This record gives sequence, C-alpha cells and structure tokens, in this order.
Amino acid sequence: MASIEYAPFGWDKTYRYVISREKKADGQGDLFTGDSFTYRAIMTNNYEMIDKVVVEFYNDRGDSERLFDEMNNDFLWKKMPFSFLHENTVFLVMMAICRNLFHFLTEFVSKKLDFIRPNFRLKKFIFRFMVVPSKWVKQGRQCVLKLFTSKNYHLLLE
Repeated sequence: MASIEYAPFGWDKTYRYVISREKKADGQGDLFTGDSFTYRAIMTNNYEMIDKVVVEFYNDRGDSERLFDEMNNDFLWKKMPFSFLHENTVFLVMMAICRNLFHFLTEFVSKKLDFIRPNFRLKKFIFRFMVVPSKWVKQGRQCVLKLFTSKNYHLLLE
C-alpha cells in the first residue's frame, strides 16, 4: 500500500489517493502493466488515517452497501408494503430476521450438499435447490415423491 497527493484535472485542491495492489490468484499477467497484480485506488480527503485503516474503512463500507443491496433486492426492503411507519418498521425487522434464517439455512445445507454454496443469494438458492421437477407416484399403497434430478438431496437426511 502507498498513498500520494494529487490534484485532479489541474484543480488547486489536492486529495489523497491510497493505492493497494493484490497478487492475482490465477497469475494471469496484464497487458498494460506487465505484471499479475490487481490495483485499487481510494480517493479521500482524510489525511489522519494510515493507509491500512483507510482501506479497511472503505472495505467495511462496501460490505454494508452489499448488505443493503441484498435486503433491497432479495428481502423486499425496496418497496414498503404499508402506509404507516410502525407497520413498516415491523416489516423491516421481520425481513432482517428472515435474512438471518436464510443465511443459517444456506450455511447448514452447504455443508451437506456440494452444489450449494453459503454465499448464494436468495434467487440463486431457489433455482439451484428448491426448483426441482417432481411427481407423486403410488407404489405399494403409499405415495412416494419422485424427484427428476441427478442431485443428491438424500444427503440432507443423513
């Protein structure tokens, strides 16, 4: 990590740029730089924090933005269903509880099934895990659910 001061577009006011680089996992070289690093820059007007603290602060901010994106798109925070603040507050809290239960469920299922990952979003989880063609079949005076898939759902019952 390193930081420099720079005045963009020839302005008088300078900003601090905190630049970090990270080695690429695949080792693929870049055509422009000639090395296998990913470079990131953060522009800030904070001169008191050290470089590492600035990067961690903005990474935390990115995590919270991702959380709000997930809540807005997967758990209906984008559209409030009621007209009153108290009812919408209860709705927001209930959807946050649903998100926590969903993450607990995906964590549990991902340990038993190899085709589910703990970081799946809701829609991907539904299409990979819940949407399965099936049919109830009568066999020997009882109904049996037949799944038309090659995935090993029976591993959840063990």
